Amino acid sequence: MTAIAVLAAGLVGCGGGGGGGSDIPTASNAAITPPPTGPVTITTGATAETTNTTIAAAAFQGVNGAGLQTIGNLPSLAGAVTTAPTATETRRLMIAEIVRRHAEKIKDYMGSAPVAGAQIVQTVPCSVGGTETFVVDDMSGNFSQIFVNCDEGGVIFHGTISSTGVSSNFMLGSTPSSPYNISIAATITIDLSITTVSPAAVLVSQGSFSFSVALSGTMVDNGAGGVMPDFPTHTQTHITGPSLLASDGVNSEQLSNFDLTVVDDDTTGTTVTGQFTYANSASVINGAVTVTIATAIHYAFEGAHPDAGVIKITTTSPGMIKVTFSSVAPLITVQVYSDTAGTTLADTYTTLTWAQFEAPI
Repeated sequence: MTAIAVLAAGLVGCGGGGGGGSDIPTASNAAITPPPTGPVTITTGATAETTNTTIAAAAFQGVNGAGLQTIGNLPSLAGAVTTAPTATETRRLMIAEIVRRHAEKIKDYMGSAPVAGAQIVQTVPCSVGGTETFVVDDMSGNFSQIFVNCDEGGVIFHGTISSTGVSSNFMLGSTPSSPYNISIAATITIDLSITTVSPAAVLVSQGSFSFSVALSGTMVDNGAGGVMPDFPTHTQTHITGPSLLASDGVNSEQLSNFDLTVVDDDTTGTTVTGQFTYANSASVINGAVTVTIATAIHYAFEGAHPDAGVIKITTTSPGMIKVTFSSVAPLITVQVYSDTAGTTLADTYTTLTWAQFEAPI
């Protein structure tokens, strides 16, 4: 699992009961040293296959939230969800999913603030130990989630996820089954560590970027004579920023100059578009590549792997790696070109399995 994968777990855990308090705790982690960002050399030939497929796999893991989640099934922080996601859903959580879940918490808390301009602080216990605190400042448009050694049984969250300059727009239906549309936008800052017992690991993610989230669905009866938004059936999440760092204590990673859009629909599935630069300090990479999603990456609803899409990987050196995903064999095709334009094909690898392509980098 790559280090940036910590992001995809940050908002899955730490459920808990009620309770509140006025004190605002602090939680932070040691700063991550960025990885080397010199361009990786793309080469061809029989001895280059392992290196090229590893670069391709790392680039895909960057697209996919930078890796599989092996955290297990943890309670969700999305709205009032109390059921844990399936193993597939947990593995597929991406950076954009973290943002979406955070936006839904903003929606829930700011939408129910009893006094405009008030600051609300609520601390809830985690299932085994530690706490999670929500801080809502309606006047300044700030919202924070602070995890203090939040132990959910085998997984410990520690750190802070904060949004500033929050803007929102609510268009709510007035009757059950009528539609709603809600949008949230802000600048988000993440400094979060996740410690797992099995497998033993400590993952840290740090960065700041802008986001916008649009959620739509239908209204349901709230049980008190009114209506409220049901879980969204369609979301569009856009994230853009200069740098996002992660570390597993051995290797560090960085997404830079990223611009990604994720559309998640309960019927049509999930698509990912955009581009970014990905750097990794692991010896097999030890540098950076530019990743462009040439054809939208598509997942069927709750699918574990993409069934369509193309990514192109380039650097400042000649050469390009093209990765194509399919729903039929070969599921993964890696093509290596000797030029950046992709006109001279040098190598093709079609025997890759998802287990190989998603192995730890």
